[in-house]
Amino acid sequence: MTDEQTVTDAEYLYRRAEQELLQAQRAEHPAVVKAHYMLAGYYLDLVYGPGDAEKAAAE
Repeated sequence: MTDEQTVTDAEYLYRRAEQELLQAQRAEHPAVVKAHYMLAGYYLDLVYGPGDAEKAAAE
């Protein structure tokens, strides 16, 4: 793989979040939908950091 083809960690995590969102939309059972949305949120937190609510709770 060349440098141009290398996927960064952030790109990988963002792509995984998108995949989890698609899976959530396809799922039928509420618990499965929730699990996929939770996973997407965790991936996005790894990309962008915690949101303001999480920062305030930690302080």
